[in-house]
Amino acid sequence: MRLTIQVIVMIFLCLITTINVLADSSEEVELSNGEIVKVYFEEYSNGYRYEVEFENGQTYFYEQTGNTGSGGGSEELTNKEMDLAEEAIDKYEKLNGDATTSKNISTGDPFGIVMILFGLLGAIFPHAAWYLEIGWKLRDAEPSELALIVNRVGGILASIVGLFVLL
Repeated sequence: MRLTIQVIVMIFLCLITTINVLADSSEEVELSNGEIVKVYFEEYSNGYRYEVEFENGQTYFYEQTGNTGSGGGSEELTNKEMDLAEEAIDKYEKLNGDATTSKNISTGDPFGIVMILFGLLGAIFPHAAWYLEIGWKLRDAEPSELALIVNRVGGILASIVGLFVLL
């Protein structure tokens, strides 16, 4: 039964946890020289990435992770194209807002929500938590007072940990 619950929790977490595979948004930007480039923006949990694609197929990227930023591009990318790419990123930010100010309101880590729910189950219904853990294996058995207290305390601690994970 414990394995079944763990499998269900893992499936639940896999379904609600998303992975960024594609860029969050892309937009065509016209540069001062008249060239139109595509600017891709992708936001990470601790940073962001811009990628600029020129009409000739050359690409330039700038990535910021934490306090570290780095940029680069195709091997044949010229300095003039790098300057144009930075201009494109600036225009993109003027149209869509600065990347350093997140527009997403985080709903927290889903694992925190699961921890809070399991913690509340143990704290409010210690007998049910005991039964789900071990009681279903035993015939005509009742939990001891110590088991109920441990389930209550463990549930409270799990809820507190879930709150910290959620924030």
